[in-house]
Amino acid sequence: MRNAPPGRPGPFRGPPGPAPRGPGARPYRPKPAANNPLPLILGIGGGVLALVLVLVVMSSGTKEPAPVETAPPPEAAPPPPKPVDVSGLERDGEKACEEGLALFKSLEPKISGRAKLTAEERHQLKLDVKKSMDLMFKGMGFLSEAKDKSGHSYDVTRYGSAHKLAASIYHELE
Repeated sequence: MRNAPPGRPGPFRGPPGPAPRGPGARPYRPKPAANNPLPLILGIGGGVLALVLVLVVMSSGTKEPAPVETAPPPEAAPPPPKPVDVSGLERDGEKACEEGLALFKSLEPKISGRAKLTAEERHQLKLDVKKSMDLMFKGMGFLSEAKDKSGHSYDVTRYGSAHKLAASIYHELE
């Protein structure tokens, strides 16, 4: 056998050490390498884990598999809501708004000359303006209710602006 070149490791440890000298001398024995406990710990841990897994699999093998719960089929969509008959509300709302607006327009000559009115005529004008405001307010309430029920919108801008003007005149007459 050949020895490895110096500085290079070989498959063996090299030549034996020096021969023992003297009586009772022990022959040279190299020190054993220090043992690393990590492989031993990992081996024992892996074995315990494998044993636990086998026990779990064996103990669960006697049970019947749990029934798989499937989601119930989705319920049929509710039928679309039936259209609500709001023709009565529309009719009453527009009628009240038109009456209130017509009454307010009929009062315009008195409103423009209100400075020349007597106390009794001012009081009567105030009551008529209040009545026209109430009619327009009531009519817009009916139309609002009809909108809530049917989803259809109604143009009430002219009634709203007339109501606002009537309210300002009403407060001037106080």
